Amino acid sequence: MADPDIETVSLERLTRCYLQKQSLLPDSRGYSIEKAVGSICGLHAQAALTPYVSLWNRVEGFTRETLDDALYKRRSLVKTWFMRGTLHVILSKDLPIYHNALERMWFEHHGRYMRPPDWPSREERQRLFYPRILKVLDEKPLRRKELNEKVLSAFAEAPKSYQRLFSGWGGILKETGFRGLTVHAEPCGNEACFARLDRWLPNIDLDGISEDEARAVLFRMYLRGYGPASTQDFTYWSGLMAGETRKACEANESKLRTVRVEGSDKKLWMLKEDFKTLERLDLQERVSPCLLPKFDPFLLGHKDRSRFVSDTFLKHVYRKAGDIVAVLLINGRIAGSWTSKKTKKKLTVHINSFEKLEAETQIELKRIVKSLGEFMNVEEAELLLKR
Repeated sequence: MADPDIETVSLERLTRCYLQKQSLLPDSRGYSIEKAVGSICGLHAQAALTPYVSLWNRVEGFTRETLDDALYKRRSLVKTWFMRGTLHVILSKDLPIYHNALERMWFEHHGRYMRPPDWPSREERQRLFYPRILKVLDEKPLRRKELNEKVLSAFAEAPKSYQRLFSGWGGILKETGFRGLTVHAEPCGNEACFARLDRWLPNIDLDGISEDEARAVLFRMYLRGYGPASTQDFTYWSGLMAGETRKACEANESKLRTVRVEGSDKKLWMLKEDFKTLERLDLQERVSPCLLPKFDPFLLGHKDRSRFVSDTFLKHVYRKAGDIVAVLLINGRIAGSWTSKKTKKKLTVHINSFEKLEAETQIELKRIVKSLGEFMNVEEAELLLKR
């Protein structure tokens, strides 16, 4: 399949390629936030601060207001649930691709926990609750609690299974998100707010692309941001099943090229159009360290994490229950973890390094922490380094 000739590349070149695609090299920064978000197939948004710090690493001069404006004023970006059933910020114009590629994945695989007797049946949810949710959202976006009260008020004696429908851990609003009925609107204070998709983005046509075509397009989009990668990597990233991934890969056969990393037999796919970028990379260029937030896209793009972190520290980064810590990235390798504490006037960043850091790197980190403090609008920023 695809190119009969398989190129062998060094791990160093492969890693530098990921940094380029993820807008983490100096010459790949400076994009508009729309271009940055599109190039990495969205921002993970389960943790409130993550999309902001992810973009701070990738876009020159980025401010929190820039993302809020794109999400809630211009609406060139939209927040809803997608890959692996998690909350993401994506390009609004790409919503039909994600929706048609991933909707069935949720209902047939990841969302199967919503079954009687703990939940109303899918038929009951669709018949009784979808229309009611759309009706109460007809005038304006509402908080989860307001939706819960207004929707359940229609039932004189609501069964116990109705009481968890508006759970913050993914109940029916995640389902209506995957159905293409609702999206996240501008927050109401510190609380999430939800809007009807057809009111929030009235010019989006979800029916303009088929499921198979959407998955094929999404596979190409993924490779632009994370390739070279294996089909197992795409399966992990997207939440699709292995057979669905293979079909999407086969649909792109003429557009793909295969590579292997030195010392490995694993076949990786990349777009033919990207191969010259891989060859042209300057491996001598010094790469500044990065402080990537929890769940940064760079950390979630591949099932095979050995390219980024040694087995010794794997469990320090990818923890139980799906938790992924904020990391220190040096030359594309995870070299430590970090946490922060913010007060009104001061930001303190604690870095736990996995290796001894060069003096030059420590100086750079102080500069980066100072920049992060300015981004978070504090007067003072302090770096505390531990190994």
